[in-house]
Amino acid sequence: MSPTGNDAAAGTEAAPVKTLTRALSLAGPGDRIRVLAGSYAERVLITGSVRAGTAEAPITLEGVDMPSIIPGSRQGALVVVERPHWRIRGFDIDARNRPAFAVVFSGNTEGTVLSGSEIHHARYGAGISFHDGAHGATLENNHIHHISVPNKDGHGVLIQPTVRNITVRDNVIHDNSGDSIQCYSPDGAMPQAPAQGLLIEGNDLYGNIEQSIDIKTCYGVTIRRNKMHKARRHPTLGGNGALVVHMSARDVLIEENDIYDAGLAIGIGGNRFGPMPSGIVIRRNLIRDMITEGGMTGGGLQLAVSTGTQVVNNTFTRLKGPALILGRGDGGPTQGLVLKNNIIDADQAMEVGNHAPRLTAGSNLYRPGATFLEAGTALDFSQWQARGQDGNSYEDAAPVDPETLAPGPAAVDRGERLELDPSCGAGPDIGAVESGC
Repeated sequence: MSPTGNDAAAGTEAAPVKTLTRALSLAGPGDRIRVLAGSYAERVLITGSVRAGTAEAPITLEGVDMPSIIPGSRQGALVVVERPHWRIRGFDIDARNRPAFAVVFSGNTEGTVLSGSEIHHARYGAGISFHDGAHGATLENNHIHHISVPNKDGHGVLIQPTVRNITVRDNVIHDNSGDSIQCYSPDGAMPQAPAQGLLIEGNDLYGNIEQSIDIKTCYGVTIRRNKMHKARRHPTLGGNGALVVHMSARDVLIEENDIYDAGLAIGIGGNRFGPMPSGIVIRRNLIRDMITEGGMTGGGLQLAVSTGTQVVNNTFTRLKGPALILGRGDGGPTQGLVLKNNIIDADQAMEVGNHAPRLTAGSNLYRPGATFLEAGTALDFSQWQARGQDGNSYEDAAPVDPETLAPGPAAVDRGERLELDPSCGAGPDIGAVESGC
């Protein structure tokens, strides 16, 4: 199709149609719609009588030289996808500050992929929304930015209740008035069908007023190999953390992420409605170079109300605040927390409040002279051990290589064997990076 085409034409390369609406109506399984460069002021509705693709014969909607989809006279989201097995790639989706989603996925979207596109400048609650039972879709290799509502949340990507098995991979998402990615649940209520089965992998997330990632009451979430950075406190709206998991989130795996240049790396708990956050595993993350600009904490993890959280094989270094804050009682106890195999290269190792029952800490490596603040009392390492924690942990002056962030010699093969990837030496290393592989 082409801006100079004719909707009465056959829709071939020699006789292209003019509008996306007409092209969509002609496509069937196995077809490819090539959209030539230009601007298309219309909504792209893969709904109604538009046919579905199949796993064996998907339908491809492909932009040539990044054609622009822009608002026309009709209101609503620019792109609405309600069909499985569509491949949509290569578009500039410019909402031009209209108050609407740029892209919506709903219903059966199994096998549908939006890739290689730029989605930007929506003045609404999100640039891309998955809702109303959307399942099985993928966002991959997109640039999503400047989703912004004055003094309100505008998220890059929003995953809503009833949504299942969504992948958000290898995107760059930044400069939004909310989060880069939020898995949503309503405040003060438990959704009947929380979103579940979300994979957030390999994204570069930064420069938002709120977090890079916000997980509310959602189940079965994996957050893997992302970069989360450039989080600053807004003068009136707050914010400062890279990642938060709260409300009644369950079964959340946070692994192999690089988190830096923020006021706080990860917050667990705090805001809560319903059961405590549970089943959270934080492992093999690099948490580094935190800042205190504008009154931010400059810390690593802040663990509030939750049960059974595991913090294992992470590296904390170059922090201006505490590596770990836990048990303050925000919303309830930090219950059954496990801290093992971590390199904690920080002057302020830990702040522990009065609400951390069944805390288990061991096989960690600390910087000499690190302080432990327990219920307001400052302790050194030996005094902390005398309280019954970290009995098999130790100190070393060079716990981590400052350039590569690989474990120092004292951390190699010295970790406790946990249910992680196989080690590459005589035993697992302490910290996020397994050496010798």
